[in-house]
Amino acid sequence: MNYKWNKFLVEGELRTVGIVACLNDKRQFLVIRRSNIDKRAGQWTIPGGHIDDTDNSIEAGAARELDEETDLKCNISDLIYMGEPKPQKYYFLTRKWTGEVNVDKPNPHTGQVEHDDWKWLTLDEIKDLENSEIPIYLLEKALKTAGFDDNG
Repeated sequence: MNYKWNKFLVEGELRTVGIVACLNDKRQFLVIRRSNIDKRAGQWTIPGGHIDDTDNSIEAGAARELDEETDLKCNISDLIYMGEPKPQKYYFLTRKWTGEVNVDKPNPHTGQVEHDDWKWLTLDEIKDLENSEIPIYLLEKALKTAGFDDNG
């Protein structure tokens, strides 16, 4: 089956990634920490991962990755596109999900536990993280998109 969105998938070294920023009513984002199996162990990040050619869209792959990494489920219709800060890295915002955060479950493909901790953090707390490459400007955009003003 050939999907038009497949033109966005890149083979080889640069792989397409879908990332979902979960934002709660307390203006906190879900961040997860990479476990020691990762070359970037200890790094704080936002749930997401590689889009597979079996995914029906980049959004569907991002939602699948959110579920695989955190046990949270969201509908692709609840994803809002936030931007592509690096080539082939697509960021989405969601305010709606079901489930409870669990990062202890193994990846269904590798059997390895990819993350070892999670937190709900405000934008200012994320800015203070020592080991993170989270694009702050996209989180600022997410807060504005969600209707949160700058005055708390």
